[in-house]
Amino acid sequence: MKKMLLRRLKPLLPALLLTTILNAQSNPAKPKTELVYHDAMEFPVIDKYHQEHNYNRLPEKFKATVRPEVWALSLNSAGIAIRFHSNASTISAKWKVKNNASMNHMTATGIKGLDLYALVNNKWQFVNSGIPDNSGRSERTLLNGEVAVDREYLLFLPLYDGVDSLSIGVNTDATITQPANQLLLDKKPIVYYGSSIAQGGCASRPGMAYTNILVRKLQRPIINFGFSGNGMFESNVGEALCETDPALFVIDCNPNTTPDLIHERAVKLVQQLRACKPTVPILLVENYMYESGFFTPSVKEIALKKQAELKKAYADLQKLGVKNLFYTTAEDFIGEDHEGTVDGVHPTDVGMERFAAHILPTLQKLTKDRP
Repeated sequence: MKKMLLRRLKPLLPALLLTTILNAQSNPAKPKTELVYHDAMEFPVIDKYHQEHNYNRLPEKFKATVRPEVWALSLNSAGIAIRFHSNASTISAKWKVKNNASMNHMTATGIKGLDLYALVNNKWQFVNSGIPDNSGRSERTLLNGEVAVDREYLLFLPLYDGVDSLSIGVNTDATITQPANQLLLDKKPIVYYGSSIAQGGCASRPGMAYTNILVRKLQRPIINFGFSGNGMFESNVGEALCETDPALFVIDCNPNTTPDLIHERAVKLVQQLRACKPTVPILLVENYMYESGFFTPSVKEIALKKQAELKKAYADLQKLGVKNLFYTTAEDFIGEDHEGTVDGVHPTDVGMERFAAHILPTLQKLTKDRP
């Protein structure tokens, strides 16, 4: 029996051995090189608008004013990233997440992992992911390049969990400093208010959330106000939006808002933003059709009603004389082959890439002359 089992396994052994080696090389659990760790807060924290010493998306005062669900989601670090410069041959990270969250349709790396990018030929190139441990406390080697090279780096934080602590380690003879150039530090951010899709569900890793893809494409920070299941055109969230200093507001709340509320709330929110930021462009974004809408008439009817209500809000705001207001439809947001989602709703990495590519020209146009 044992000999028979061995004969069956023998052809598979080389592949199994190669897989084990590749997994160990791509994301070793702990670095073998001696490292010096630095608190990530020593470096610029981008895609976050307030100055509190944390990685939360809303400052503490909003705990008393937004709904509990929104506040809890604001503790997720979606979109927040660290900018630094180093000549290290080895870079590692230690981090502890708040909730050690998990979901059955999104990878652990997307939920509570890290993504490191390096600036190569003036473009952000993926280096490696920090794959989280099941315990909620993780230590991972993100770069083992063997040679010292001066580079700019960008480290994206978890999408669906918060970060209690984060340290970046480099080999003992290396330096890690403030960024040597101002990329992602010299432009006003886009502020993006939306749903779970905007928060990053269900990207396989943090860098693949479409807002983070757009950060790299635009070389401009994006403050992520995506609140899973809770992006609802709310005026108390609008108060936080008004505290930002953006180049552009993007309002993408149709997915979480019932048709009967969209017109009233969209009009009210746009008027609120126009009152606090008279000249900042505002872009309204339609919901795309979920896959079930192509097979279930009632789902399609609701989706089309949502689109109609947002169009009506846009038209009425124009009639009221609101300037610098723009609109984009949902056609072809995630492609036409129906292969862009993980569950019929939330984009896969393919869907995220398509979403980013679809909206990119509009964002480029609306921020072209903005500082």
